[in-house]
Amino acid sequence: MSSPPRRRPTSDGGYSCGDETSARIIEAALSLFGEKGFEGASTRDIAERAGVNAPALNYYFKNKEGVYLACTEHMVAYIWANLAETVEGAQAVLDGEPDAPALIDAFWAIQLRTAEYMLMSTEARPWRQLYAREQAGLGPTSGMERVSERIGKPIMAVNTAIIARLLGRTVVDDECAIRAITLHGQALPFHQTRSSTLDALGWKTLDRERFDRLMSIVREQTFNQLKALRAD
Repeated sequence: MSSPPRRRPTSDGGYSCGDETSARIIEAALSLFGEKGFEGASTRDIAERAGVNAPALNYYFKNKEGVYLACTEHMVAYIWANLAETVEGAQAVLDGEPDAPALIDAFWAIQLRTAEYMLMSTEARPWRQLYAREQAGLGPTSGMERVSERIGKPIMAVNTAIIARLLGRTVVDDECAIRAITLHGQALPFHQTRSSTLDALGWKTLDRERFDRLMSIVREQTFNQLKALRAD
């Protein structure tokens, strides 16, 4: 695993030259890794788009994988900052003595917040393709592991626990995991295969009206499925 990007000291407390340069490199690399993948994006391409010379990448990140990991860390930090409150809120529900409607609402809250951020946030747009590649296992394993540990596993832990509770079980098993994955991932095609999914619907873009229509259907399906699981 690569070390964090280097930072040059400053005397005025502001951003250093190193901070600005590494930020430009990360911004350029996020876009290029999303467009071309890890293998397809060269360090020369990244340096050219960032407006720096090629040796700068080695100076701040050691090598291309170091740049990639910095991009992954940047992406993961932003995603989790936007999902953490909702996931932690669902865990708080589990920690109490919730009834079935409260558990279903908690599951839906995570599902809606995740879709809202990943599909509609302008902040997520520059690296949406990169995240989709990571979820599909198309990047270096070190990046995939970081995404899994920081985002995938915390969400999965809460969602599977909700399913288990609805089924009246004290232990999470494969059935709980499969149900959680398939229910939570209903909007995933609009993220991972966005172009082909929109094309299948005859949509040019995913605007707010279409997103709301999508999530209305996802909500109906989620609630129907979760209500059917309730233990008597």
